[in-house]
Amino acid sequence: MKHLLATLLVCLTASSAQVSAKDRLEGFVLRGDHSGTPGQRNNFDNPNGSSWANHVDGIVVQAEWAHLQPTKNGAIKSNNILDQAISAVTTWNNAHPSNKLGIKLRVFAGIYSPAWVGSETGQFFAQYKNSKQGNMPFYWKNKKFRPLWSNFQTKLGAKYDSHPLLREVAVSGCMTHNAETMWRNPRDNNRDDGRKNIDIMRDNGLTLAKDENCLKWQIRVAASKWPRTHIGMAYNMWKDYENGWAKKPAFVNTLMDYCLQQAPGRCILGNNSLGVTDIGDENNSSDVTYYLRRKGNAGNPIYIQTETKADNIHRAINHGADRLHGAMAELPKLSAMAKVSSTYLQDDPMQDARLNLKTNN
Repeated sequence: MKHLLATLLVCLTASSAQVSAKDRLEGFVLRGDHSGTPGQRNNFDNPNGSSWANHVDGIVVQAEWAHLQPTKNGAIKSNNILDQAISAVTTWNNAHPSNKLGIKLRVFAGIYSPAWVGSETGQFFAQYKNSKQGNMPFYWKNKKFRPLWSNFQTKLGAKYDSHPLLREVAVSGCMTHNAETMWRNPRDNNRDDGRKNIDIMRDNGLTLAKDENCLKWQIRVAASKWPRTHIGMAYNMWKDYENGWAKKPAFVNTLMDYCLQQAPGRCILGNNSLGVTDIGDENNSSDVTYYLRRKGNAGNPIYIQTETKADNIHRAINHGADRLHGAMAELPKLSAMAKVSSTYLQDDPMQDARLNLKTNN
């Protein structure tokens, strides 16, 4: 009996340790000034020697799956872009103990996947705007794609989940050309042959049901592989591309709840396009911000990412804090903010918005 009790105590202690999450990122996070071209999207804003690092709370590390795991089911690449960012942030934090920074990791799959993934799953050449083009693996092929992404996430989580600087990872397994994994838009095409990427995907077996199943599956993977790290997912209005692109707001609400259930206290809900001209309609149940506001009002963690244009972006950030109860905002690129003013980031309007995020939730 004593042995049984001791065993149970060990199990309970281990379980408690597994669910003890790190503190989440709050305030301002820079999302990197980089190219979206495959092979060039591994980047982060280095705080050392900068004029901006005292005015933010963290950075986003952008990393391509192809960069992090170049060989089939292989080890995570040594001295990768995340390792470099951890080293840079550690140097900054040691020198600036009063303004330590944290890290959010956003891994890009889709057209940023390793070549060996498409060889295993099947693939097609996808073309989007802004030079975003490359081979897209068939992520909806469950038996072929899922073991590869799970293997990758297992190894990535084993290496970095316990690292105190890495505070949040993006949910991104079922993406196409950006980490908004619900983005399926009939206009989001720039193909030389005039076809639509979504039609080619459907010709190769994609269905709405498979897509919806994948969106849930990627949440389960992130929740299980990153037990100590917050997981952040960008939500868009889901559209039924099998039936005239009709909006499916009920699925958006269901998917938000699913993430909250799979990663209690660690799932952060967000949207990646909040701006002065794109504030959303919180009173319209066909708008994603309608659900974000209600989840935020209920005390669930919310993040926002601003639109790329920086003019008066502090107004949108304050709206995200006051109305959606967001606690973290991913900012426009440094170059975009510099177009407004060389001191826009550190000036009072932006720094007041930063404080609003950190104290209004």
